[in-house]
This record gives sequence, structure tokens and C-alpha cells, in this order.
Amino acid sequence: MMRRPPPAVVNRLPLLLARRGMSWGELARRTLLAPRLLARLRAPAANPRLVVAERIAAALDLPVEALWVQRRP
Repeated sequence: MMRRPPPAVVNRLPLLLARRGMSWGELARRTLLAPRLLARLRAPAANPRLVVAERIAAALDLPVEALWVQRRP
């Protein structure tokens, strides 16, 4: 059985939302993204399309690189 490689990107969005005390509903309101899409972004290996990542980063006034970090080998 083949092992799945670890995700290439680390999702820091849940951690940063918790630190700011912001709910996922508030993020949906600020970004106008569907709650269904945001629900998928709760996963540790979530890797959204660039346009979605930019929209979320803009709503949080952070660079995209602060939310999704490339995993080191």
C-alpha cells in the first residue's frame, strides 16, 4: 500500500481566525464566499485557489503567505 505524501501547504487560517476571535461566519460575511467553500478550508491541508486565498487575505488584512505556508521538506 502506498503512503500519501504530506500536504505541500500548511493551512494557518483556522489558527489565525481563533487568535483574532473571528468566526467563520464573520469571515464569510467579509469575503462574500460561500459557507460551503469556507468549510472545506478548515482542513489542515486545505489549499485554495489563489483568487480565494487573496480574497481571504485581503479581508484579514494579511498577506497570503501568512495564511498558507509552504511545508518544508
